[in-house]
Amino acid sequence: MNTPLAVRIECAKGEILNAMETIQKRHALPPCIMDGVLSSVLAEVRSEAKIELINSTNTMMAEKNEELEKAKKAAKRVLKTEPDEEQPEQDEPENPEE
Repeated sequence: MNTPLAVRIECAKGEILNAMETIQKRHALPPCIMDGVLSSVLAEVRSEAKIELINSTNTMMAEKNEELEKAKKAAKRVLKTEPDEEQPEQDEPENPEE
């Protein structure tokens, strides 16, 4: 059975808080310094999240472009197999001003 996302999120938060407490004690860092450290770490995580989103978007766009190219090729095959319809002849030139 899969653990619900909300439970996994709360577990992750608890583990992060425990790790922070351990690090804070081990390095004797006051909360004001931990704030700066965490801000820096959060900035890195956000940067990675943006990169992940960009990569996912690029992958999705590449898949859509591939589908589009396949559809274009299929459309060309259909157009090539259809008989040409006869065009009515024109007595007048296309550009009468010339």
